[in-house]
Amino acid sequence: MKYLVFVDIDGVLTSNRAEFSDGLKGRLWSKFDPIAIDFFNRIHDTFHEVEFVMISTWRNYIKYDDSMMRLWMETSFRNSGFRGEFSYPYWKVNPLEDRELYQKERAYEIKHYLKEYAQECKDYIIFDDSDFKFEEVLGKKRLVKTDCDNGMLFKHMRNAWSIMGMWDRKSEYDRT
Repeated sequence: MKYLVFVDIDGVLTSNRAEFSDGLKGRLWSKFDPIAIDFFNRIHDTFHEVEFVMISTWRNYIKYDDSMMRLWMETSFRNSGFRGEFSYPYWKVNPLEDRELYQKERAYEIKHYLKEYAQECKDYIIFDDSDFKFEEVLGKKRLVKTDCDNGMLFKHMRNAWSIMGMWDRKSEYDRT
């Protein structure tokens, strides 16, 4: 049984804070926050069978079966120091590009993903800077709502850790 981490990019991995600290060189939101990356690595290193799934609107421009675009996306994460694993082959919500039906609300996209592609999912967590009625639609409180301007803060990490508290942990010998 696996655990899924649904990840938005803007306001989670990138933020106004991350861009401003880099000098605002005209590359709006193009730098991943190293603290957020470290936290996602800690999740990967601590818990068994964790897979990451992209929920950012950035994914709408990348087909799930386009191997070159997937390579570009994974390279962006790896070059930022990310060690986690994206779910395969469905590494993003809306893998069948059925945007008309599911793009109305991100919560419905996650609900569809869990039903169609994640039967082996034991639990999940969502990192997003917006609330798309996740609790109402999914029936579980799993959102860690980050801050658009500041990205992931310590209080968000503590909140996430409390949600993941009962997940199966790797032993000291399993950790990478």
